[in-house]
Amino acid sequence: MKAHKALRFLLSTCLLGGALTVCSSEDPVDGSTIDADSDSWPADQDCDDNDPSAHPDGVEICDGRDNDCDDLIDEEATDAQRFYADADDDGFGDDGLSMLSCEQPDGYVAKSGDCDDEDKAVFPGAEEICNGIDDDCDDAIDEQIPSDGAGCLDPGLPSFPTTVDTVVVSIRTGDGANDGTDKNALSICLSASDCFPLDVPDVNDFRIGEMDVYHFEGVALPRADIDRVQIKSSNGVDRWVPACVEIQLDGEPVYCQPEMGQKFGNAVGEIQEWTDPEGLHLSCTTCFSSPLTHGAMVGAVEPDRARLWLRTHATRSAAIRVGSSADLSGPPVAWLYPKASQDYATNALIVGLEPDTTYFYDIEVAGERSKANSFRTAPALDAPTSFRFAFGSCTKGGNQPIFTKIDAMEPDLFLFVGDNHYANSNDLSSLRWFYRRARGLPERAAMLARTSTIAVWDDHDFVGNNTLGSAPGKEVALRTFVEYWANPSAGTEQTPGVFFRYRYGDVDFFMLDDRYYRGLDGTLLGQAQTKWLEQQLTASTATFKLLVSGSQFTSYGSSDSWAAYQSAQTALFDFIRDQKINGVVLLSGDVHRSELRIIERNSEGGYDLPELTSSPMANSNSSCKSSPELLACHDKGHYFVSVDIDTTLADPSLTAHIINAAGKTLASLPVLLSELSM
Repeated sequence: MKAHKALRFLLSTCLLGGALTVCSSEDPVDGSTIDADSDSWPADQDCDDNDPSAHPDGVEICDGRDNDCDDLIDEEATDAQRFYADADDDGFGDDGLSMLSCEQPDGYVAKSGDCDDEDKAVFPGAEEICNGIDDDCDDAIDEQIPSDGAGCLDPGLPSFPTTVDTVVVSIRTGDGANDGTDKNALSICLSASDCFPLDVPDVNDFRIGEMDVYHFEGVALPRADIDRVQIKSSNGVDRWVPACVEIQLDGEPVYCQPEMGQKFGNAVGEIQEWTDPEGLHLSCTTCFSSPLTHGAMVGAVEPDRARLWLRTHATRSAAIRVGSSADLSGPPVAWLYPKASQDYATNALIVGLEPDTTYFYDIEVAGERSKANSFRTAPALDAPTSFRFAFGSCTKGGNQPIFTKIDAMEPDLFLFVGDNHYANSNDLSSLRWFYRRARGLPERAAMLARTSTIAVWDDHDFVGNNTLGSAPGKEVALRTFVEYWANPSAGTEQTPGVFFRYRYGDVDFFMLDDRYYRGLDGTLLGQAQTKWLEQQLTASTATFKLLVSGSQFTSYGSSDSWAAYQSAQTALFDFIRDQKINGVVLLSGDVHRSELRIIERNSEGGYDLPELTSSPMANSNSSCKSSPELLACHDKGHYFVSVDIDTTLADPSLTAHIINAAGKTLASLPVLLSELSM
């Protein structure tokens, strides 16, 4: 303020007689200098006395000047005023490395924050895609988008050992009227001493126009010893004509020869053996119609994740794209390299999804992209919801059109509850053959490609009719079950099996293993699984709790049902009563007829338990049997059961419908939660 008064004094004394007289620059009062730019700041405090906007109270703007006289330039200018080097011309520059003067140079723009000024697609606000890069420059990579949780980067083809452990041979028989055989014993040799019999024990091999796959594990064959591809016929009593042969060593494709045409047999013009003069070579990609031989199948979905199952012909890169639109033009979100030791069957866990949302996906293998399909994630956990699921069992027939009807109803979830195929075998190759056959049936495959599916087994897809937990080969059956389904889990670390708990909104599915421990300790589930079930039921806060078993729960069931383990059944029902576990409904299959029944428990102090039985979807029928529990029974055709659940109501409801292969509803059973409460 003192300097300002001195300035006014100088101005008043320098105006004489109406004319301006030049005064001395020295203030005779305090020695300060004159403010030449008339900004009210004297020259000794003003950093630019020729610019009225530059003074200690000035506003810093982006002009390459010290506007507020603090010896700093452009330090408080807004980002919109600044200019930064924009090497990739995406409208954003890198303020960490190349901030320029705020006087705009050629080719630069006034935005900063670019975390990669070499990539035009990377800048603040860019769309985050699954590529292992921070596309939107927010210091997070691949966040809030579908991914496999592993960085979305292709891990690359695995290395293959010099000593072969697994040889896989896939053969397509010719489609001529007499090209198939059921008598000719065949083998394939890779050296003079390493020959492999071509036989799946429980399957009629070499059918006209069809594929067969042969696995040989633990062969310990040095690759250097492989010197031929030779096919031999040991008896040649029935002609066989191969159309295509392919071989993989530990998953690596090493041989593929189409259009072969040799005739193996003992008649004129037929041969007993043939050696390819070219040895190992690739004249085709695969003998299958596509390198993606089966799938995809949508497995278990959760609010933020989904499982997608697939099978390839060899260890190839399977790139999965997932997006919120059918465009799918972005990069893959998951990469799989299926293994020979798993029959090239595998599944991907896609994370970063939103609840109750439709997503699209496709799969690319060996340069071929599959048709786009879609799936829907589950509702938020514990959220009251309205949804539909369907379930069924017993699919043996070669044609399964009932799946077209199921697909048309667009269930949110489908449950296979046993006898999902009929291998009746403990042989690894046989079990895999039946899984591949079932998974390749067109109507079934179409539904699986867009409907979330979970599964348990029963005897025919365990190891054989009415088999118990003591049956040899059950470990092999479990191995193949895990290969071919995409359930959220299988058993526990301490207790092997196919059982698991699955949550959909505020409904719990308790999927039970009724075979692996059956009869070992006088129970059907075994003690460890029974304890697991009791713990899970006690902990469940679900509105409805659905217990799913391949075998029927009713005391009026067959000798291959819970009726044969009456004390275990009674103990389970008493546990539900004593622990006051509300909302329990029983689901089952197996009996080749579909039923709705009520198991009376009210007189025991509990509530009556509904049992819904769905069977068969593609097999013969067995006759309905009278029972005081029975409300409806149908035994002249193929059936599935559809269930509508609505937990948003004041009294949540569940309604079951028996539906035939024509899509006609034959019987219904409505149930209220209040009827299942104590």
